Amino acid sequence: MDFLGLRHLKQSFSCAFAGFAVVWHETAFRQELVIGLFALPFAWLAPGLTLLWRVFLTLCWLGLPTMEVVNTAIEAIVNLVSPEWNPLAKKAKDLGGAAVACVCLANLVAWGAAIYKVLDWLVAVGAPFGRSVAT
Repeated sequence: MDFLGLRHLKQSFSCAFAGFAVVWHETAFRQELVIGLFALPFAWLAPGLTLLWRVFLTLCWLGLPTMEVVNTAIEAIVNLVSPEWNPLAKKAKDLGGAAVACVCLANLVAWGAAIYKVLDWLVAVGAPFGRSVAT
């Protein structure tokens, strides 16, 4: 008997890693990981951001590859169910793409606000000029 469900947990992780192997072949997914390689260090090292901001930006970025995984799953199931062209299949794929675009827009707003906050903080402390703007 598997009282703690460890067999289920092992199977869940196995399926998750299989999913990562599938989505790794998607160019957009790899591009989003590269964006994270550059964006996340900014979120965690930029001055003037609180821990809440840093976690918020990290979660916003994580939404992007997550939605790409969902979009890939939608495309795969549509291709299975409707191998020939169908207006409903196109609609489903377009909606998946729109969901990714919404997450991209949300990231642009969040990261834009964070950049503004960092720049505002730098001006407030007088960096990089070494003096305060207020006299």
